Amino acid sequence: MNKRDLAVLLQRNETTALGGFCSVDPVSARRMGLDVTRREGVTCMSCREAPIALLHRAIGMGTLGPGSQAVLDKLIRRYDRLGLPARVEVTEGIAPHSLVGLLARNGFRQEEALHWVHVLETDRAPSAPAIAGLRIEPATRRTASEFGRLIRNGFEVSGPIADFFDRASAALVRRFPARTAMSLIARVDGQGAGTGMLWCSPRVGGLYSGSVMPAFRGRGIQLALIAERVRLGLERRRRIFVSQTDPDNASAHNLRDMGFRLLYRSLYFTRP
Repeated sequence: MNKRDLAVLLQRNETTALGGFCSVDPVSARRMGLDVTRREGVTCMSCREAPIALLHRAIGMGTLGPGSQAVLDKLIRRYDRLGLPARVEVTEGIAPHSLVGLLARNGFRQEEALHWVHVLETDRAPSAPAIAGLRIEPATRRTASEFGRLIRNGFEVSGPIADFFDRASAALVRRFPARTAMSLIARVDGQGAGTGMLWCSPRVGGLYSGSVMPAFRGRGIQLALIAERVRLGLERRRRIFVSQTDPDNASAHNLRDMGFRLLYRSLYFTRP
């Protein structure tokens, strides 16, 4: 499959996962000023309380929807009505090169931040390291609140965004069936050590919410969580897997070690 077709499938997985994550706890979403809409196929996310790239950007210009002035005008008007800066994600090397020039002409400037999007096409789960005392189990309604707390602690966030991640992650476990969203807790000798979530869309399994508690890092737990989510995806007849990381960090190295390759870089352009 060519890079563009893969990118479209992966972005559809990501946007449905984000849409589900942002909708499961309406109270927290309202508190965060969080909203997800679509404009001509492009997913437009906004977050008043924490306008970080994860929660505040337009996804899919030039891939899921046209990279045109007409679409960009709609996005700008949307963010202007909210009183927030517009941010557009660009899939480097896949979206039309002309999109960067279009954004520049409309007052957008590239941010320093970027993300790497990794892909694995396989029919076999990668081998996981043997870790003494490790057990990976599905999060359930009974352990949903624990899953939310582990997400919060694993990503070491604080403030309103930490509360949102905690509540929304727990609500996702309670609301979505395992055939769509499989949330996992990694335990070492019974103690919560890490988390991971597999989100299934047509043909694709997305690996999200992967974290390891600080006290358990360096043991290969993230590698085991990656392998387990790929295995579960294969059981659900997915053969394409995606994950997103900061550039060249430990998570990126772990994905590479498990057979993933870099598909593209996500660049971000903002308009004050």
